Amino acid sequence: MARGWDVPGRAALRRLLAGLRPRWAWVLLLLGLPWLLVPHRWHVEVLGGFWDLSSWAFWIAAWVLGFLALRWLWRKLVFRVSRRLWVILLLVSLLPALTLAAFFLSAGWLALGAQVGRSFQGDLKRMEVAVREAVKQPSDAAALKALEVLGEAHVRRTPTLPPGIKDGWVGYVYDTTPSGKKVVALRAVAAEGNHHRLLSLGLGRMSASGRDIWGGRMVYRLDWANRRGAGPGNGRGGTTVNLLDLFRTEPPVVTYQDGDVPQGRGLFRSFRLPSVGLRVVDWETGRPMLLTATPETNLEELFKGFGFGSGGNLSTTTMVTIFLLVLAILLLLSFQFLALLTGLYLARQLGKSVDGLFRGVSRLSAGDFAVRVRPQGRDQVAALSLAFNEMAGRLQQADAEREERLRMEEELRVAREVQMRLLPDLESLHLPSVRAVVLPALEVAGDYYDLFPLPDGSLAFLIADVSGKGTSAAFYAAETKGVLSALDKAALDPREVAARLNAIWCHGHGRSLFLTLAYGTFHPRTGRFAFVRAGHPPAFLRRAAGAVERLNPRGLGIGLSATQFSGSLELAEGTLESGDRLVFYTDGLTEALGPSETLYGEDRLAALLAQPADDLQAAILADVAAFAQGRPLADDLTLLILGR
Repeated sequence: MARGWDVPGRAALRRLLAGLRPRWAWVLLLLGLPWLLVPHRWHVEVLGGFWDLSSWAFWIAAWVLGFLALRWLWRKLVFRVSRRLWVILLLVSLLPALTLAAFFLSAGWLALGAQVGRSFQGDLKRMEVAVREAVKQPSDAAALKALEVLGEAHVRRTPTLPPGIKDGWVGYVYDTTPSGKKVVALRAVAAEGNHHRLLSLGLGRMSASGRDIWGGRMVYRLDWANRRGAGPGNGRGGTTVNLLDLFRTEPPVVTYQDGDVPQGRGLFRSFRLPSVGLRVVDWETGRPMLLTATPETNLEELFKGFGFGSGGNLSTTTMVTIFLLVLAILLLLSFQFLALLTGLYLARQLGKSVDGLFRGVSRLSAGDFAVRVRPQGRDQVAALSLAFNEMAGRLQQADAEREERLRMEEELRVAREVQMRLLPDLESLHLPSVRAVVLPALEVAGDYYDLFPLPDGSLAFLIADVSGKGTSAAFYAAETKGVLSALDKAALDPREVAARLNAIWCHGHGRSLFLTLAYGTFHPRTGRFAFVRAGHPPAFLRRAAGAVERLNPRGLGIGLSATQFSGSLELAEGTLESGDRLVFYTDGLTEALGPSETLYGEDRLAALLAQPADDLQAAILADVAAFAQGRPLADDLTLLILGR
């Protein structure tokens, strides 16, 4: 039993492995699983050097497979319309939120930097004022005593000054301290006899008061200044900075920092604030320099300004305010996230509906009229889906009707072929003087003509017109041929044949169904003819000289009366001379309609027969077509011409 499950299991596993693309990424992911699953404290002890390789393999595989998953999601699960909607949604919702967040963060960063810069400049001004006052003291001890609280100060004298430096100058210099260390210091120059008195104050405590407010540390960088517009300053500290100096890429002369900042993670990582520039003079050469002071702090240090970690001196009002602000921010982020999810859901639903319509239209255009689209919602797209389903249903019905019509047309075509085969083959009878034609108004005709050779060399002829037209009339015309073929036409005269045909017809059909006919015999050699007319249009006898006679013997239509039919028949007899023609036709000829809704009529036919014509049948048909001027026949037209 276990073996029976083993074979399908292995086949499924092989199919699963064959479908993994690309395989190298899955192999890397497999190699990275130890780094992911093994506890961190075992990384070095158990994995050793393999730990780094496993971590690299995991992250490479994760990035590659994540990208492929997103691409598959974008191609397979996200509809093309949804892609545009999602992009629009991101543009109108996420980007403005990111823009506002970036704006407020930038504004807060600049505002905090401005406050730090003001604190830094305030320290500078206080130090400059203190140095200016201290240099006026008559003794060095008094001067150093005045600067004791501000930092490390010292006094020395020099016989010469660097270029551009005069007595009374106060500014920042880069010079060597009495201990032999080169530092940046605030210096005041005063004349003292033949020498110059130099009072210098170190900048070690310059940012102490500011750092008590914003926390963190101050990072200093000293560079050579741009020579354009360079100088030792304006005598008031020289804090003007050239913008190009802030973007210099040469290595600094010296860097150092004052204070320290904890290195946190995430939101509590340290960040730098806008830098403050300060003009400095190299005392030995008189060259201008630029001191850049960059504050660095983090949120933890900033929040200490509220009293965190200092005995809990945060007021209840401030705590409530901070809580409400944090709550408001979380609510806004939640609403933004929910709005984004809702928008993405609606975009996907709309895209799904439009994609369903697209697929439905594609299948419909390919001829699949059974396709239907599932409406989703009650919007215009759902209404469009319902309209599509209704249209598809109508097209399906129309297609079914078309198929049925094609089937019927095929059946009628076959019926027409069968009907044409029922007509006699004039060529096989070798009677060039006999002409006949049937022109159906529809696919099949209710008119019918037939010729039966008799033993004495004569012909029995028939031309009939069943009431109505189309398939049913053609069926009854074929029935008439069968009945007539069964009668002994050689032993019966035309009146007896018509009487027996009427009796059979009345026995099998009601009075609402009848037919008209002209039946008789004709001897091609002698020209002798005899016929009866059972409700049929009159015949015309056209003599060779052009005279036209109308032959209109009495007679009821077949099926109108079973008792009075035989008594109503009148036999018409005569002889055709050479060149004479006996013309039989159905009412489809005389009832052909012209443009003014007028009938062709018997008089027009008689007038045409009086005119000479080499081919009488072609002349009659051509005249009827010219009279109708392209209008279809209103009824079946049959023409039978006997000649000698």
